[in-house]
Amino acid sequence: MGHAPFKKNLKIQAMSVPSRFFGYITSHGMGRALRHRDFTLFALAGWIANNGMWLQRIGVQWLTWEITGSFAWLGAVASADAIAIMIFLPIFGTVADRGNRLHLARVSQSLLMLLSIGLAALTLAGFINIWGLLTFMALHGALEGFWTPVRMSMTPNLVPRADMASAIGLGSLFFNLAQFIGPAIAGILIAVFADRQIGIGILFVITAFSFLGYWVVLFMIRLRQDETRGGARLGFIADFREGVVYMLGMPGLALFMALMLASNLIMRAFRELLAGYADGIFQAGPEGLAMLTSAIGIGAVAGSMVVANYKNAAGLTRLVFISYALAIVMQIGFALAPVFWFAVTCTAGLGFAVAIGSIGSQVLVQSTIHGDMRGRVMSLWSIIARGGPAVGAWIIGVLTDIWEFQLVMIVATSIYLLFYLALLPKSRAMAASLESTPDDRPRD
Repeated sequence: MGHAPFKKNLKIQAMSVPSRFFGYITSHGMGRALRHRDFTLFALAGWIANNGMWLQRIGVQWLTWEITGSFAWLGAVASADAIAIMIFLPIFGTVADRGNRLHLARVSQSLLMLLSIGLAALTLAGFINIWGLLTFMALHGALEGFWTPVRMSMTPNLVPRADMASAIGLGSLFFNLAQFIGPAIAGILIAVFADRQIGIGILFVITAFSFLGYWVVLFMIRLRQDETRGGARLGFIADFREGVVYMLGMPGLALFMALMLASNLIMRAFRELLAGYADGIFQAGPEGLAMLTSAIGIGAVAGSMVVANYKNAAGLTRLVFISYALAIVMQIGFALAPVFWFAVTCTAGLGFAVAIGSIGSQVLVQSTIHGDMRGRVMSLWSIIARGGPAVGAWIIGVLTDIWEFQLVMIVATSIYLLFYLALLPKSRAMAASLESTPDDRPRD
């Protein structure tokens, strides 16, 4: 009997260890955003859906390479997605600032799920061809143009401003974890089936199911505030024009967006060409494609953790510039890689550097804009982030069908280096503007 209180205290202490650990994680560094239930549900569901999205991306890329064996077609299929995104993002970015973002998110996820089901059915039935893939990617791009500004506008409304960097960093961390896991699963599934088209069709089925959890969570969460502007509403075109004028009028923002455009066109284009790079240069097959893509994911996870541990935007502009300097070195190594394992190492380094640059830039833009402009400005940011790599891949792919891949990549990286050096002296002025909060600046 005398030992009963002692045993009870041990039990209480043992039970409190997990809770104390969780409490520490959610009060320090990147885990701060996990204190908020709705954000946690949204982020975890997004991670599952992103795993499915990477299965689909690898499937489409490998199917394109098997059908055509052309770098130019790899770039063209990616560009079909990007062109549609660039057309629809400004439209739906304006819609996101005018309508109920949760309702819009539910509709877009439903349509994305139905589209993946259709692609899976056509692939498994053996009816898919390059024109079918082009059509699918164009439709997918249109729906992503619908979903992206809504999703990006929602994240800051699931946490308080103090935890915004943590929320964006964690969201990117989950995205990049999916980039590591999804391609690895995709490579295994494609390789397991003698008929690779069947394996790819199964990837598309899994993708459709992965969207279901996201759709359910969208009915379980609530936004913290309504950021749509009150008072008299402008017309749709006037609303869109207001967003462009706002972006161009903010000191440093337009120049920073130009840096992001160049970075996405040249320093992220390689991801859309990895099927040709893995098989056409190293004869590594779908397993090689999966290894390269997963290596990017590993590097990007590490990069996401660096940004997620920032408490606010202070110092992020400098970090973004440093990250792209590292990316230049890694991309040159990637282009000149003498053996496959060296290429894998360079892609991991590129994943790390580009993730810091991409996530850091998003935190800076999200932190510095007024809430009622968020959908419009982030739709323009998303045009650059989503459309840039695909357009760059198409240009590099077309040139690679004329000249050697390595030569094209070295020339492209050199062009980026010149642009980077031209903007480097202006980085301090950019930081002074981008690292301030909207409340520090008067509205026009």
